[in-house]
Amino acid sequence: MKYWKALVAAAMVLTLSACGGGGDGNDKNEPPPPPPGTLGSLTISASTPELNANGQLSVQFKVADKQGKGYDLGTTLPSFTLAKVIPGRDAKREDPAIWKSFIYKTGKATSENSGKLEALGNGQYRYTFAVNPTTVPDPYPADSQSSNGVVSWDEAATHRLGIFFGGSNNVPVTNYVLDWVPAGTPSTLTRDIVDQTSCNSCHMKQPIHHSNRADPKLCTTCHNESNPTVTTRRSLTTIVHKFHGNLDTKDTKTVSHFPQDSRNCDTCHKDATPTTLNAGNWQHAQEKPCGACHADSTSTTGFDSHITGKINSGAVCTQCHAADSSKSPTAVHMGYMANEAIGRDKLVFKFEDVRYAVPNIEVELTVTVNGTPAETLNDVLQYVKDGKPSILVNWDQGKGFELAYTNPQTFVSGNKIDFSKCVSQGAGRFLCSKEAGNEVNGTLAATIADLRVCVARKADRNGAFAAGDLLPCSSTASALSLVAINPVKAYFRSEGGVDSSYVLKAGADLASCNSCHKDLAVHMSNHAAKDMSQCTSCHNATRTSFYAGVPGDLKYHVHSFHALGAKHAGSSDFPGKINNCEACHTKAQYNLPNQQNERPSLVATTADNKQPKYFSPTLVVCSSCHLKSPLGLVKPDSPVAGDEWATHMKNNGAVFGAETIEAATGVEQCASCHAVGQEQGVDKVHKVYDFR
Repeated sequence: MKYWKALVAAAMVLTLSACGGGGDGNDKNEPPPPPPGTLGSLTISASTPELNANGQLSVQFKVADKQGKGYDLGTTLPSFTLAKVIPGRDAKREDPAIWKSFIYKTGKATSENSGKLEALGNGQYRYTFAVNPTTVPDPYPADSQSSNGVVSWDEAATHRLGIFFGGSNNVPVTNYVLDWVPAGTPSTLTRDIVDQTSCNSCHMKQPIHHSNRADPKLCTTCHNESNPTVTTRRSLTTIVHKFHGNLDTKDTKTVSHFPQDSRNCDTCHKDATPTTLNAGNWQHAQEKPCGACHADSTSTTGFDSHITGKINSGAVCTQCHAADSSKSPTAVHMGYMANEAIGRDKLVFKFEDVRYAVPNIEVELTVTVNGTPAETLNDVLQYVKDGKPSILVNWDQGKGFELAYTNPQTFVSGNKIDFSKCVSQGAGRFLCSKEAGNEVNGTLAATIADLRVCVARKADRNGAFAAGDLLPCSSTASALSLVAINPVKAYFRSEGGVDSSYVLKAGADLASCNSCHKDLAVHMSNHAAKDMSQCTSCHNATRTSFYAGVPGDLKYHVHSFHALGAKHAGSSDFPGKINNCEACHTKAQYNLPNQQNERPSLVATTADNKQPKYFSPTLVVCSSCHLKSPLGLVKPDSPVAGDEWATHMKNNGAVFGAETIEAATGVEQCASCHAVGQEQGVDKVHKVYDFR
């Protein structure tokens, strides 16, 4: 339920009356001036910190808005961190440098704000640290044997100052780090691996875990190797790899919050830059980052045993996993993915014709395997997991797709053709047919689903197959991987011929989805969907859900999943702000009335998931976040807590549970107040301009 309060708070900015702002401003999409507290609207600059003879460290800094004007912090109290780079402890683990903190509480590296903060005017401040950085007892005394167990102030070492505040009381999250060498000499040892821009591809400049910290360079000033045990405060290396890999941060369950293949190392790790001098460090195998994913500390077998055993025997990881070897982190992660992609490309489906031949839909397609036309079904099916690929044929008479892949209300596969029942015509050509069941006209859209291909992610040691080869799915080879086939789609006119002008009615932008998902693959356990054409062939206005009151339509399904998790259950791992419309939509896709997918949706209206009725389109979209109950179970005339906006929605034309499509069409007045450009437009209510 962690997002629900935020959703309600966002909804409460809507007013129940006077909207204003009408006229030709309805279609404009220009940002208003940024209000105070806008995300990213404050910057910090600081002079080099100074340490006096009494061990007092002070720094003068300025806080300014986007226009460069000094910003008054008022009652906001910034927090400060302080760390330095020291040589790694254990050469055999090939960790050349680590961070050592100067500020601790109960043995854990932390921040402070208990020093002296002086306001100097015009956004200028001076902070004097409470801690004396020359007398800090080292909680990891082995690091400070040469200085009697005290963290030494090394004039020649790289030091890092961190400043952060915001995240509440309309004060924007503001992070700042400054690296300097007290002696003024060049850095001899650095530790800069990841830049915040990498995190932003998913996290969209938002705080990560804590409410006011978004920059990994700031995170490392506390989450580093200073902490003597992993039960106190883990290093960022361990936390990030676990959280984005396959274990939660407490090793209690297998889970990944990473919305793409965890082997996509280059999502976070980029080439070295002046601000990430050590970016190539990730290519050198080390115990902690590798063990974070590959070794469950609760076990004594598998990779855990392998890693521990090798290290205890005095071996180093790079003896087997050197950066230029076939078993380097790059090769075994991204290299294997590249091999899988090669194999996927070796099974090719191509639609030659899709037609309506009363009473049937007929599909002709060509299939090639390894560049050779498939002569039999088995030539194809042996490489497909479970051997049951599906051809989905839908039709659009102007308002969107007419059928759903499977409707839980009827359990009838409306637009699914089982490829295993197609008939070979020779030369790689297959003819597939299905009775339509009703009159068909408009555009026929064909795509492929349920097609996971078995390929070799690496070569067989004995030469039985090469990396990237298609493998029979019956193979027991340890190198066998499952990958989703490349999206295949085609559009034809029902009266014959290719419809080259057809535009898929989907209100989201796949390229935007892939800015976070990278290579979108949904339902890999069965459907292996990678494209909106596949998604909308199932999740459209004609489909109900397996969950009571939850629409199956994509326009509800995606909003609900990203805001409130599966089944509208109240929890989501969306890594950005859910009101950032342009994270998923282009500027033209979220205006009202609905620009795409504008049909009323069929939704079950009983607790036992029966009696489907029609709900108006804008209602379907907005209710996915702004009504707590699943839409089909909402009572607009007597709403329960969390559903209060249902009454407002109904009073302004939203239709809850009509018997016909016609009764739920064309009566919503949402755009009168909430179109882009209005006083209560979706652009302003969701503050989309804050994210640009």
